[in-house]
Amino acid sequence: MEEFHIRRVKEDDFLKIAEIAPKCPPMVTERNSIYHIFTKFFKNTSFVVETTEDEIIGFLLGFRSQENLQDAYIHLLCVSPEWRKKGLAKALIWKFLDIVRIKGCNRIYLIAKPENLTAIEFYKRLGFKFDSEGEKVHINGVNAVKDYNGFEDHMVIFCKLLD
Repeated sequence: MEEFHIRRVKEDDFLKIAEIAPKCPPMVTERNSIYHIFTKFFKNTSFVVETTEDEIIGFLLGFRSQENLQDAYIHLLCVSPEWRKKGLAKALIWKFLDIVRIKGCNRIYLIAKPENLTAIEFYKRLGFKFDSEGEKVHINGVNAVKDYNGFEDHMVIFCKLLD
């Protein structure tokens, strides 16, 4: 059985994160500078999962809101396809939730593309609920927020309340 561990990101992880991200469609692939920003300025709330051989096989990039310190946001979550179905994405989310709870957050937000039914079901199983903000558009049997990320870029918005 393969062993894994989760750790906070280091700045030089951004290149490996950039290498893994394109393997996670329909998740948005960012410019490398975005991964670099997270690994430099959001180290306390961004994580990688590694094998015992220190191979990065997944990541979660998140942050605490600067506007409302009770809110946190998961920007990207990705596990390399060959490492899925092993509980790694769930472990990354629980790690993030534990850290932001300690920092005083009680609401976690994230978005998913309405086409990403696997992610939508995954987040629902973890207790994330659909957020009700914005004008809705019905796609794939899901209510998404119309134009959330720009014209014709509809998104499903989730929120999870922490105890």
